[in-house]
Amino acid sequence: MQKKVYVLFLVILLSIIVMGCGNRENTKSISENQTANEEQSTNTSEKISSKIDSSDPLTTNQTAVPTLFIHGYGGTAGSFNGMLSRFEENRWGKRELTLTVQPDGIISEIGEWKNESNNPMIQVLFADNKNNEWNQAEWIKDVLTYLKTVYQINEFNLVGHSMGGVSSFRYLVTYGNDKTLPVITKFVAIGAPFNDFVSGNEEQSLNDLKQSGPLVTSERYSDFTTGIKQYPRMTKMLNIVGNLQDGSEGDGTVSIRSGLSIGYLMQTTELSYREEIVTGSQTSHIQLHENTQVDKLVADFIWSTP
Repeated sequence: MQKKVYVLFLVILLSIIVMGCGNRENTKSISENQTANEEQSTNTSEKISSKIDSSDPLTTNQTAVPTLFIHGYGGTAGSFNGMLSRFEENRWGKRELTLTVQPDGIISEIGEWKNESNNPMIQVLFADNKNNEWNQAEWIKDVLTYLKTVYQINEFNLVGHSMGGVSSFRYLVTYGNDKTLPVITKFVAIGAPFNDFVSGNEEQSLNDLKQSGPLVTSERYSDFTTGIKQYPRMTKMLNIVGNLQDGSEGDGTVSIRSGLSIGYLMQTTELSYREEIVTGSQTSHIQLHENTQVDKLVADFIWSTP
């Protein structure tokens, strides 16, 4: 009798152990499936958005002027890959080169420059992708010098996300009047913190910001105030900021007021400037370059037929 009870106990114990292992395996499988579904959902959403936008065609003027795409802090090839792919799918532009800039200014390239009127796009990657905006401005200069020397290109457009927008602007207010460098025809900033991340402007109205500039300014903004006279007068600027409309007054990282603060300097010096606040889905800071509304604003500004 005792032996039967002992055997029964062992059977129950083994069943509990097996069930426990099975539950842990099931839990792991569920977690992996959730992650996969989230990635699949994101990719599907981007594809659907692209199709929706392409159904409302944008007429672009095909030119041979290249457009450089500059990623933000910590950015990689993935930062602008989605946007460039959508531009190609919609036949708004053609990706030609990817340039990687080393900290010493040495540049390597992937792709082929064809010098065709297909709205060529060039992706710029910084090997040290978390360096400061001063060094990045120098690297942008290195890229422009390289392309002028190797391919005799004398005119460009610039598109920069986040710190890439700040670094591009710093380049323009540092070297904008250097006649030995190529001309920048159009510049687009996306989610760029032009007044850094200072506090104290939260209660200022956007109208007052536009009329008087920010109440509290950062060192970065003070530099831009001094350097704005170097900004090239022929360079038209489009400034795009995101608004999640969740009470954060911005894209979750960059405030609307920091992003739009540069408008005061541009307009008071009578430079060509336009700004757009994007709301709705995919307006968080890291999603702005995946937003098809932003796609259209960028493509229309750079390539639309006059």
